[in-house]
Amino acid sequence: MQKILMLFAAAVLTLPSYSAAKGPEFSADMLINQTTGQTQVEKLYVGNGRARLDRATQAGETGRISSLIMDFDHQFLYLLLPQDKMYLQVLGSSGILFYTGANLFRPQTPDNACSDWIPEADRRGVTLRCKQVGEETINGRPVKKWDAEATNGAHGSLWYDSNLNFVVKVVRVSKEGIQSGFELQNIKVGTQPPDLFEIPNDYVQFTFNRLFDLLTKLGQW
Repeated sequence: MQKILMLFAAAVLTLPSYSAAKGPEFSADMLINQTTGQTQVEKLYVGNGRARLDRATQAGETGRISSLIMDFDHQFLYLLLPQDKMYLQVLGSSGILFYTGANLFRPQTPDNACSDWIPEADRRGVTLRCKQVGEETINGRPVKKWDAEATNGAHGSLWYDSNLNFVVKVVRVSKEGIQSGFELQNIKVGTQPPDLFEIPNDYVQFTFNRLFDLLTKLGQW
């Protein structure tokens, strides 16, 4: 979750407004396979124009971002520290990297699940070639598989669930041969509770500077 801070710090340009692609509401467990070989499990909730990602916390743990809420309709991004009952609100285009990143999961062009991965690779100076290679079943759900190859030697695959309008699995292999990715499991389609995407009344809003102090244990409160 601390990588969120790096993305936030990089999002300094004023860019046009963004709207997320639509699809059914659902919840799922997101298994994230990191480049270190470790697996992390997070909880994903996708609502109507909003989404939430939760990381499991340990008892007594403080100073860690545990939840991320994206409100696409109002262009808000919230970083939550539940153990500290605090949150940071990112306004408008300051969170544009998060909003555009959401298109990698729920593509704007459902007929081409790679449609948003290709321009994202272009922005990184990499040419990505992507093609649909067939249909499979993952966790009991029919999906379409797409294979991709990059000019820098990296390659991978993604599996797109057209019923959800969501990419439910990604496997990436870097040019060094290191594998990473994610997979959604225990998918449950249905309306999500509205309070999942709202800030609790007893939370206190604070600035990015205070967030930095809290995470680095620097500064005074």
